Order: sequence, then structure tokens, then C-alpha cells
Amino acid sequence: MSCAESEQLAQRFLAATRAADREELLRIFHPDLVWRIPVGAIPPFGGTHRGAERVAGMMLDSLAGTFVPGSIRHRVRLVLSDERHVMMELELRARARDGREYENAYVFVFEVEGGRIREFREHVDTTTAARFFSAP
Repeated sequence: MSCAESEQLAQRFLAATRAADREELLRIFHPDLVWRIPVGAIPPFGGTHRGAERVAGMMLDSLAGTFVPGSIRHRVRLVLSDERHVMMELELRARARDGREYENAYVFVFEVEGGRIREFREHVDTTTAARFFSAP
């Protein structure tokens, strides 16, 4: 894939998570997708997760259970890419169902294979996330 195509795939991922579009995630995820999150993240997310179906379910169930539909916003600060990789630095903001505002910094590293995301490494401020998700 060209750099532009790889970047477009990463943008499709962001749009699919904002829209809670499971079918689109499954179209862009390789069936054997690997999702890596820092082990210090809140359970059950920290660690390595495998399989497009499982990962799409984990992502969308978490987002739907936590945030008001349509409230997720991404502010992409930097994109670097080559034919097989896309790195995005971004801010994610969303409104929780209890009215609190979530804001955290992320770096996503996507490895692309055959026009699909083969591996997705998520780097996040786990302390900020833990404080938000453990609050009453």
C-alpha cells in the first residue's frame, strides 16, 4: 500500500470507532489481528489480544458501555507512515454516560498487511485512564 492508503486505513479505523461500526472494523482488521496495550492498563485491556472479532467486540463494548454515543472526538496531532506502518499521535475526548469528560493522549501504531490492519499497538497514559475509569 502507498503511504496515503495506509493513512486512509488508519483514518477509517478512527471513524469506525467513533461510529461504533463493527462491520467496518471487521473489514479493515486482518482476521488474525494483534492488539497490544500497555500491561498497566485497566483489566481486562492490558496485554495482548488476538483476533479481529474479539478485538472489535472488546473495543466497541467498552466504548458503548462508557461513553455517550456520538461524543467521541479525535484530534490527530501527528501522522507518520510508510507502506506498512502508520503512527498517529492523538487526543481522544468523549463524554461519559455519567456526564464526566474524558480526555487522554494516545499513540497508535498500525502495521498494515494486504490492505488491512494486522497489528495495532496502543500507547496511552494509563494513569489518566485508570483514574477516569475507576472513579465512581
